[in-house]
Amino acid sequence: MQYDLLPRKDLFDKMADEMGAIRDSIMEEMKSRNYFCSSGRDSWDPSLNLYELDDRFIVCVDLAGMQRAQINVQAEKDILHIRGVRPKPEIPDAAGDVSVLVMEIDSGKFHRKVHLPDDVDIDAMEATYRNGYVWIILPRIVER
Repeated sequence: MQYDLLPRKDLFDKMADEMGAIRDSIMEEMKSRNYFCSSGRDSWDPSLNLYELDDRFIVCVDLAGMQRAQINVQAEKDILHIRGVRPKPEIPDAAGDVSVLVMEIDSGKFHRKVHLPDDVDIDAMEATYRNGYVWIILPRIVER
């Protein structure tokens, strides 16, 4: 029994060409002055604190370097979603070549989910952005 390998070879050649083009595109991006990549993930998780009080929960999310319009806060049933895109930090007055020695500040798309207890009134949720922090107030449902 003989197998015709030409169609498969053509397919592999085409795939190799496409992978080469992708590799070349990535290498060009990496060579550019503005390329920074601190994570292999598509998005990152901002740090947060979660507080519980008698009448409400408070979520504080660390999102320095952003404008309020860049942050999306939504609650649905039992999940709080905090999403957005944080720009890369801009180096002030940088002239000449720049070498990155330490990179710990995440940028790009983020999405953080917080599971909510059953007694949260999501319709009364309030969110504010102050001094680099998003403060989300989640009142508890008051039983009458």
